[in-house]
Amino acid sequence: MKGKVAHESRLRLVYLIGFLGFGGSERQLFLLLSHMDLRDMEVHVVVFNDSPGETYEVPLRALGVQVWQMPPEVRGVVARARYLLRLFRRLRPQVVHSWTFHDNVYAGLVGWLAGVPRRWGSLRNSYYAREVQHLPAGLRWLALYSGQRLVVNSQALADELRAARLPGRLPGRFPAGRILVLPNCVELAADDAALPDLAEFGLEARHQVVGIVGNLRYQKNHLLFVEAMAQVIAQQPLARGLIVGQPLPLNPGVAEEIRAAIARHGLQEKVLLAGFRADVPALMRRFDVLAMSSRYEGMPNVVMEGMAAGCPVVATRVGGVPDLVVAGVNGFVVPPDDAAAFAAAVGRLLADPAGARAMGEAGRRMAVEQFGCRQMAARLRAMYWEAIGNG
Repeated sequence: MKGKVAHESRLRLVYLIGFLGFGGSERQLFLLLSHMDLRDMEVHVVVFNDSPGETYEVPLRALGVQVWQMPPEVRGVVARARYLLRLFRRLRPQVVHSWTFHDNVYAGLVGWLAGVPRRWGSLRNSYYAREVQHLPAGLRWLALYSGQRLVVNSQALADELRAARLPGRLPGRFPAGRILVLPNCVELAADDAALPDLAEFGLEARHQVVGIVGNLRYQKNHLLFVEAMAQVIAQQPLARGLIVGQPLPLNPGVAEEIRAAIARHGLQEKVLLAGFRADVPALMRRFDVLAMSSRYEGMPNVVMEGMAAGCPVVATRVGGVPDLVVAGVNGFVVPPDDAAAFAAAVGRLLADPAGARAMGEAGRRMAVEQFGCRQMAARLRAMYWEAIGNG
């Protein structure tokens, strides 16, 4: 059936995504589409929910991508299914690909009702993530199995999925042939970008900055970061922690917990909350260490972005992190929830600036060679064309 590709002059593709704000999953979709050859593709993105703050809608439209924001009055499973059924029948896509685990069911079931021949879902975080496990077992089963393919962003996540105790299935029974692995991609930070002025946070050139970047969510475990920084600063008084990210409605109270932990350790002027920043790639170039303290991940964008910015990394050993961070080469991995180990790894890098710079340079080379967006976009594009070419 390979000859069928020649008869398909244009690929019609619909993505489903929960939000379109400046989050990690949303950025990955934007980066891939911005580096993909779209000349023979018609791409649509359907967004289920309004996104607070800035979004990728305008940049996507500039690429020629059609963005469909689900109307505010379309709420509830039945109403959304009807909306998508009408839209799918109108657009007649060859592929519908849900970018959000919660929306896989719409791609799988509504896509099937609309006669879409290729229906894909995604799992971009650990199957054991709180937001996945809190779903009813039946919905989790449908999110996993209603589509024909499940795209994951790390080999570690594929391995986890095959070994997981899934609803309605025996352990290790998820079919390997239905899993597609597409690692996240990363753009390189510009070498000539001006370093941001952090004087507003009381940070000076003499300070060693340990930065953590990510929205203020339970998953990111900022409390571990604060506890570790208390130990680091006790040994290295010029160290400072910078928390970059904004609170999310889905995780209320996390910001207050972080502030309380900072106050409890007496670090109000030494571990600082920067809120949302649009200049993260340039900001990372000012970090002496990039920290990631997550409880679980798929393949974390922030680690890749830190590598691309030339930062040595200290991260918890979760998800695809060991695929990114090679201990002693571009940083260190430590056990989750181990503040002492986290602090020791950060302290080791701060005590050896020359060694830390060498690790940062090694990480940047790895980002260029292994995780470039152009390579990953070409790989995803090839997956779609192969899928429709194989019938």
